[in-house]
Amino acid sequence: MAEHIKDIDGFCILPFIHLSTRTDGRMQICCTANSSSTKEEQYIGCNRKDDGSFVELHKDRPEDNWNTNYMKQLRLDMLQGKRPNVCRKCYKEEESGYRSKRVWENDLWEKQLDYNQIVDKVNADGSMPYGIHYIDMKLGNACNLACVMCNPSDSSLWIPDWNKLKKSDISSEVDSQTYWNKNEAGAYNWYKKSHSYWESLKENIDQLYSVYIIGGEPTVNPEFKKFLRDCVDTNNAGHIDLRFNTNGQILDEELKELYTHFKSVTLHLSMDGTHDRYTYIRYPGTWQAQLDSLHWHDQLSTNVKVEIDCTAMALNAWHLPDFIIWKINQNFKNITVYPNFGGMIGLHILWQPSMLSVQVLPKALKEEILVRYDNVIKWANTHHQPREGKGVNNNNRLKAVANHMMSEDKSEQWLSAIEYLDKMDSIRNTNWRTTFPELARHE
Repeated sequence: MAEHIKDIDGFCILPFIHLSTRTDGRMQICCTANSSSTKEEQYIGCNRKDDGSFVELHKDRPEDNWNTNYMKQLRLDMLQGKRPNVCRKCYKEEESGYRSKRVWENDLWEKQLDYNQIVDKVNADGSMPYGIHYIDMKLGNACNLACVMCNPSDSSLWIPDWNKLKKSDISSEVDSQTYWNKNEAGAYNWYKKSHSYWESLKENIDQLYSVYIIGGEPTVNPEFKKFLRDCVDTNNAGHIDLRFNTNGQILDEELKELYTHFKSVTLHLSMDGTHDRYTYIRYPGTWQAQLDSLHWHDQLSTNVKVEIDCTAMALNAWHLPDFIIWKINQNFKNITVYPNFGGMIGLHILWQPSMLSVQVLPKALKEEILVRYDNVIKWANTHHQPREGKGVNNNNRLKAVANHMMSEDKSEQWLSAIEYLDKMDSIRNTNWRTTFPELARHE
């Protein structure tokens, strides 16, 4: 066994401590593994029973499926320094210099757990006692926004537009990249049907250190608030680090009070640009509502950290420097002010649909973007005093986005992106050429 477990090539602590769910209730390794699923290769990273069927938490208890052959082999591969194919998204991000979920989760949990003690519990066949310390819950697809890069699996509001898109005349490429299995729709209420899941969670809640909740949009979901209330009422909130993603459109005073009881709260506020660019991408949200949300979230209690999380994609790649400058100039007191990125925004790389990836942009536009990224880094280091002496060159995900953009030429999909945006404009009465003129210059 390596002296430092997390230094084993490709190792990730999550399969040893973590329970994650899909929006349809399937049990998965983690959200990052599954997010690289495609029509041709669906449900990547989803746990499978020994008969090949999926573990579905509306009927299957997680502890009964903690040691499937699928999970056992994954753990063994990790400990033997193999890189499981289902985890390829993290490995590819790391090749671009991006700090992947695997890397930052390993670093985070090493501060709280003794990895040797955890791994010593693994038997020769890869099985180990059920003892989760971290839960990632996706409570269905109920959402109040229908972001242009999203899909019905993650947003219920997307379904009407998806039906219109599929009835229109679209190419096979756009059709394949907007795939959704309509038969899944009934599964998105899995968390309302599953008494065994909540019972299992209550039985293990005293061992939980971290809970991460996604949707859909958690704040529109009554079960989200009920779970937080249960944590508070059972005196367990005080040892739980709560994290969740939100579009921030729901400003709930009861939730604000519940946050104060947790050990810590990290709130990932998703937005992908400002002004008209925000409105286009985060349809049908409005910029004024988002401004109101930012000011509301900037006044939360001291145990709450708020991060602006942006998904870097073809639509906003050129404008990311403008977004960064805007954010820094707001002088928020509680929104991404700690040292990460020198007060800049958090950045994540869009993988699906690939026709909206930064890699599809024409070469000439990519060259423009590289110059803009270099300039904003110089500006930030010159005009902005980062906290605790950490400049934006440290832990800089903007450079990783640039590396990822240049690592592969997928410009053959640029025409598919244009076709898709044109179709969505006809459905939503929007206009991508007016909103993103720098893209229109490269049609």
